[in-house]
Amino acid sequence: MTIEEAQSIMNQLQELEFPRSMAKARQISLLKAGAIPTMSKLFLATGQNSRRNAGRRVVDTEILLREAQSKSRDSDRYATAVSRMNYLHNRCRRANKITDNDLLHTLGDSLISIFEVVNKDEWRKLTDAEKCAAGVFHKILGDDMKIPYDVLPSHNEGWRDGLHFANELTEWVVQYENEVARPSEATNHYTLAADMNDIMMQSLNLESPGTVLSTALLAYRNVRKLYLRHLSLPRPTSSAVRLVDDAVNSQSKLYNFQRKVLQPWYMKPTFWSTWGPAALLLRSLGAKAPGSQGDRYYPQGYDLMTIGPEPQKGKGIDEMTSDIETIKGRGVATCPFSHAKAGYI
Repeated sequence: MTIEEAQSIMNQLQELEFPRSMAKARQISLLKAGAIPTMSKLFLATGQNSRRNAGRRVVDTEILLREAQSKSRDSDRYATAVSRMNYLHNRCRRANKITDNDLLHTLGDSLISIFEVVNKDEWRKLTDAEKCAAGVFHKILGDDMKIPYDVLPSHNEGWRDGLHFANELTEWVVQYENEVARPSEATNHYTLAADMNDIMMQSLNLESPGTVLSTALLAYRNVRKLYLRHLSLPRPTSSAVRLVDDAVNSQSKLYNFQRKVLQPWYMKPTFWSTWGPAALLLRSLGAKAPGSQGDRYYPQGYDLMTIGPEPQKGKGIDEMTSDIETIKGRGVATCPFSHAKAGYI
């Protein structure tokens, strides 16, 4: 399977087949990153988990992931998003504040969360071809993020295909969580978690829901599955759920973000984003309206070259420019496992 084919399948899963579950998987994987002590301590030390910064950190990270997951590897937007992640991570890697294994765990959790959430919540399970596509995508994303795979068993001889890589990465992540994930002061929050395994819940200091809530969630999940399987028509391309805006804001020349959350980071103030049903529901829960505090939430949009923590705004441009050209030059027409296959023939 070529990189181009894998990214096409990933886009179909995210935009047409399982947009809700793919979005949920992204959010769970971001939460699980905090279960690793080095990561949670880093968030605490940099103030990125504070009440003021946490909302923006989550949105910034999700935007970078959405850009990487939805755009072709040889596009400016994919390359810029990945190079921005590299710049922000490299500072911490050079200072030994995060390890290669921490980043490999985060990459692997992104993959595992897709498998777990779709298989648990959706009307059908992922096919081997879809799992292979997810494996191919995460392999090239890890390559572009300069994450080494030397802890995986087949690192030397290579993997047969994306499914082989995905299975090995999954097994390693589970083992790594068993060995490393521990509770810490940085994750001391009183929250319920219904879609976490026991190790992740303990490390994040989360509690499992009670019998009544668990039963209600299970009933909702099963009713949704039956509805989608027997009563819902396939989603047409015209109704595809776009991960990011394709066009820039005509006034600011930046990209706006459409996900509705309590803090409207990068959302353009429009009648619908301010007075639509979802917007009114969020505001009844304490959310801010887009543009209600001037430029506080950057309603003009985001720039992939500068997105991230405020102290890093505008920094790393030269380093990123070189990285962008390298990533774009790697191409999409080949299979990342083609060299390894020769050894299995």
